[in-house]
Amino acid sequence: MIAAVPAESALTKPGRTEVWFRRILVLFSIAAGLGIVCHFGMLLWAENSFTGPECVVAANSMMLARDGTLYYDLNHYPYTVSAYTPVFYLLQAGLYKLGHPAYTAGRLISFLAMLGIFVLIWRLVVLYTGGDHYCTWIGTLLAPSSALLLSWGTVGQVHSLAELFALAAFYQYSRYAVRGEQTLLWAAGFALLAFFTKQTMLACPASIFVLLWFHRRRTAIQFGAGLAALAAVLVLSLNAATDGRFLSNTVFANLQPYSFEKMLQHLRFALLSAGPLMLVAAAGVRPAIRAGGRALFVYLGFAVAEFVVIAPKIGSDLNYQIESTILLILCASMALHSLDFFRLSFNNRRAWITLLHLPLAVFLVVNCRITLQDVIVRFSGEQLARSEIAKLRTWLSDGGRVLSADYNALVRLRGRMDVETLIYKLLVDARLINPEPVRRDIASASFSTIVLLEDVNHRDPAASVEISTLPTAQIEEVRRHYTLVEQIPAPGIYIYKPLGWDAK
Repeated sequence: MIAAVPAESALTKPGRTEVWFRRILVLFSIAAGLGIVCHFGMLLWAENSFTGPECVVAANSMMLARDGTLYYDLNHYPYTVSAYTPVFYLLQAGLYKLGHPAYTAGRLISFLAMLGIFVLIWRLVVLYTGGDHYCTWIGTLLAPSSALLLSWGTVGQVHSLAELFALAAFYQYSRYAVRGEQTLLWAAGFALLAFFTKQTMLACPASIFVLLWFHRRRTAIQFGAGLAALAAVLVLSLNAATDGRFLSNTVFANLQPYSFEKMLQHLRFALLSAGPLMLVAAAGVRPAIRAGGRALFVYLGFAVAEFVVIAPKIGSDLNYQIESTILLILCASMALHSLDFFRLSFNNRRAWITLLHLPLAVFLVVNCRITLQDVIVRFSGEQLARSEIAKLRTWLSDGGRVLSADYNALVRLRGRMDVETLIYKLLVDARLINPEPVRRDIASASFSTIVLLEDVNHRDPAASVEISTLPTAQIEEVRRHYTLVEQIPAPGIYIYKPLGWDAK
């Protein structure tokens, strides 16, 4: 009697290669799923901020929910800037009024937007590759494996929601371009939503306009002129309704100085986290364009150009790389499809194309490591922040006015922000804000507590320009009229009370 042959041993060599590819993809899919679960659990558990701007957005949304005001006059209290267009603030304020903590509300919006981005990446890869199974799988896997997308998809800031709307606009355009569906109005609508979530979301509508221009110029003009006119009317209306505060917050207050070192920081992280995707996309750019992927690479070009223009400014963070990373994932997936990477790999062809599995593996491994490190840092940071808040709660319990460079403490303990010290100092240095009102209030000890990230009696002359602090003249007033009552060594918080303050 002949023994049964095991199913796997009966496979041909190409079949065994495909089985191993599947196993590896399943393994990394599980790792990506665990990353999503860990970040989701962290966003629900953490009571304190993950980033400085998350505090500012939360404070502005809380003040909007309570006072009905979003954009403030830069020359009067509160000296805080609502740096973005209003959609995210409105959604976060709405959830806050329904009883959700401000941080949790913002993070849930970003998390749902991130999931929507993953779905749209899947749909776009299906659309442009004609449903190529493995390219769809790899594209859908690369997105949740990206440490950048996971990290910023669980922070209560505007970027994930803005990217969702922009990608939805591009998907609707792609349905029009690839399938001939009448979806350009939907594309314009989502592009408008993206702009009114984050005003720099211009790469998508610009790329759509250029792509239409080389296909149907009349349609391009109708799309571009109609979208620009509607956006201009809404912007001018909002600006008039806020007595000019809308543009002063979203445009003029955002014109921070540029830093070459900041650009180098961005480039270093981009090469570390997305460098392998750049290699794959570059390897297949020509065949991908010939295979119908021109639109993806045009959008990538505009996203990179926008990144180069706005990322070097002081105060920017890695979130400025989100759009270009999403497009690199799409372009890399299209490149693999056009190069016939999977068929050649499964057939064990000795071609340079099959070596592209190396940068893909590097991307997945490196980003898994970054994600693990990010979760650990957030966990330890949350424990540290809880201890800090417990100490600050005692000092801020008198109900007096507070001037704090620790924004998280203001959100947690006061629910408002009177002086956003980093942007305030930058605007004072740019002579866009009169510093006298705050200086006078410090000199008259009007603030019952001042919380800084430095010892005013032993300042560091080499401190970063991005540290949250006050102008030099106001630091001098703190030195003259306040005394240091406690230092919290980690993370380096200095608490000041007026001279003659009575501990009783």
